[in-house]
Amino acid sequence: MKKIQDLLFDLEKKVESSLAELSKLKNEKKVLLDKNKILTNEKNELNTEYRLLDNRFKALKIANTMSGNENNINETRSEIDSLIKEIDICISQLSD
Repeated sequence: MKKIQDLLFDLEKKVESSLAELSKLKNEKKVLLDKNKILTNEKNELNTEYRLLDNRFKALKIANTMSGNENNINETRSEIDSLIKEIDICISQLSD
């Protein structure tokens, strides 16, 4: 009978230990999910900021090449060609 009680006692201790570990893991999961949500929001904000800065850079680059500086004539021509290609693509998409 003592052996059965010892086994039950050991089993009870293991169950308590497992429940404590489960509780700890649930809390850790919650913390990690919250951190993941915060990091996802931060990533989305940074992506938005990157797109805005990239658009500003492109606009500044276009303005610089359109200034007519003799050093930028080839770059200006290639930028105009690029803009014309983009316009052609937009027109073809609209006509579809």
